[in-house]
Amino acid sequence: MATNIIPASPYALTAGQAEALAQRQVKKHHVAIVLLHWFNAFVWLMELATGSAIVVSPSFAFMPHWYLVMMESIFGSRANLLRVHMAVGLTWIAVFIVYAVFGWRDYLHTEVLKKEIGLDADDFRWLRIRLLRLVGLTSEALPPQGAYNAGQKLYAVMVYAMVPLIMVTGLIMTFHLFSTSMVQWSMVLHFLAAGMVVSGLMIHVYMGAVFPEERPAFYSMITGMVNELYAFRHHYKWWREVKMQQADWEQTISAEEDRSHDTLETGNESKPEAGAANGAR
Repeated sequence: MATNIIPASPYALTAGQAEALAQRQVKKHHVAIVLLHWFNAFVWLMELATGSAIVVSPSFAFMPHWYLVMMESIFGSRANLLRVHMAVGLTWIAVFIVYAVFGWRDYLHTEVLKKEIGLDADDFRWLRIRLLRLVGLTSEALPPQGAYNAGQKLYAVMVYAMVPLIMVTGLIMTFHLFSTSMVQWSMVLHFLAAGMVVSGLMIHVYMGAVFPEERPAFYSMITGMVNELYAFRHHYKWWREVKMQQADWEQTISAEEDRSHDTLETGNESKPEAGAANGAR
């Protein structure tokens, strides 16, 4: 399909076009991505709930006393809190290893490295224009974005940088690897890395679950689908890529059907000639 059939930049939609796009769905996430997302959500909820209750020193505790007492009563003791925290963390690491090994080609390489954290020139332009628009220094339109916008990609880059640090320091603390000094430094790095992820996670949850314009993105983590109007307006580059692939596929199918039809017609035309020759004999 010729690339000039779908413009490279977003264009104005008529009311009818917008309504038609709003009624159609396009797949954004594989089932494995959706399942991993909610597994992560459960893990982070459990780890935050238990991890924050483990820190009871007056110099470092950041949760109120009533919360510490409540969590200890729910789990029976602080020792049980720590055991649950470690068990969930180890399960999380194991699942990620399986995901990385068996999902490298289809999910990790394609979804993460290319779509989720792969910044390009349009992403850097988006960040610059977005910052200037926030302070009222420009009214320039934002450049089209892929499956994830530049802000989402930056958060993903930070998360994927912090996750290995959280995992490694968690293993060092759990199994008391190396020296006592290493374990102590691991505690500091573990909480700092987790704090950075959580600080961005609060914005991520607000934008996905509360912010009206991004509500379709939240539902896509349940159904795996978004409506095409949302994709067109917020992720035009990705929407255009999907439509081009769909058009190429339809064109290929149509060409194969035409070839099959021509083959059948050629075969039907040759049969009478063969019959006439047999009759002549």
